[in-house]
Amino acid sequence: RRRVGGAEKAMSRTKGKKRKANPAKKKITKAAGSARFRWITRVAPPADGTVDVIVKLGGAAITVKDGEPDTLNDDALETCCGAIADALPTGKYNDHILAEESPLRVIVVHGAGSFGHPQAKQYRVADGGDMDGDPVLREGVDKTKASVRKLCKLVCDELDAQVVKGGAPAGVKPAPISPYGKFFTVGKKLNRNLSRAGFDEVRAALMEGKIPVLHGDVVNDAEQGCAILSGDTLVECLTEEFKPKRVVFVSDVDGIFTAKPLHKNGPCDLCPDGETPPPALLREIQVNPDGSWIATRAFGPFRYLRRWYGSSRVEWEPANPVWKLSDATDKPVVESALGTTDATVCLADNGDVTGGIKTKVQEAAAIALKGVDVFLTNRQDRFDDTIVSALYGHPAVVDKGDEHWIGTHVKMLVPG
Repeated sequence: RRRVGGAEKAMSRTKGKKRKANPAKKKITKAAGSARFRWITRVAPPADGTVDVIVKLGGAAITVKDGEPDTLNDDALETCCGAIADALPTGKYNDHILAEESPLRVIVVHGAGSFGHPQAKQYRVADGGDMDGDPVLREGVDKTKASVRKLCKLVCDELDAQVVKGGAPAGVKPAPISPYGKFFTVGKKLNRNLSRAGFDEVRAALMEGKIPVLHGDVVNDAEQGCAILSGDTLVECLTEEFKPKRVVFVSDVDGIFTAKPLHKNGPCDLCPDGETPPPALLREIQVNPDGSWIATRAFGPFRYLRRWYGSSRVEWEPANPVWKLSDATDKPVVESALGTTDATVCLADNGDVTGGIKTKVQEAAAIALKGVDVFLTNRQDRFDDTIVSALYGHPAVVDKGDEHWIGTHVKMLVPG
């Protein structure tokens, strides 16, 4: 990790240092053998403004959100951009087995994380005001804009490096689009008519074969002078405008859980008393026409940790001596999770200050109701295919390796 614009911090990766082998990853790779990677040649799809996937890179996923201002998570950003590049038009190269011959047309939206948020909070930018008559507010707006643009440049630079590494044609490159002055809100809600110039700029970039990259930003608001336009709001509005096949949210957690999710860096003491069940990961959520939803598939902690961390008992059992992980203990956890609805979901803090589990599902459900599948997953590269699988929609198809995917699939309920 490093602090952008200041002295370098301890980097999250060390050059020349070998990473510790992951036994689960080694086992799966060995089983797949040489078939896990292949040489393919892709032909760029027509640049007609069509969008296959909108990807939202969460601010907590690509920055150190709880660290110092403007602190980037280098490894996470590299992983995310590498996965996106695997799905783009490229030349002939050694490609991931889960990436298909058909390349994808992608829009990227990223959150701010430790960029922009501290400045916006300090100057109370979200409360609005007269930017022309209030020099302090104007200073806050300018600092917030500068910070999020700095992050956007870093995202574009890394994405461009990964695209070039993959051998993409010269025209396939990121097109940074900052919302200020192009997108507008009224009462903190994005107004699509006033924001037509922003949508047109995105469409123009797509027509040129480029990758539009947008971000949460300060925007002009017709009622309160200025407001914060979140990346999630942008994703929903871009979905309405461009009607992609799917939307992928990449975060620092692994999907939607029934309670506070497993520790981001590994198992933790979730049930030291041996009585409180650990959370289940909701694998599939179906959304009803009225916006309500129900969980139809889930992973228990034993299966989840075994898939994700390999040998899970080593880390789990010392912290949870009473609750022993097994398929048997997973069964009641999964049974309890299935049938979870918007009315019964645990509303306890799930580690996300932007609204918690209920807000996250509501955001995904609103998109799913437009007939667009939504996938929520982690930016970790434990199996190197989590994001790529979601980009191609493989978790929705059992024979595409669904049982190896960690995340939540949100889709519209199909009658019958």
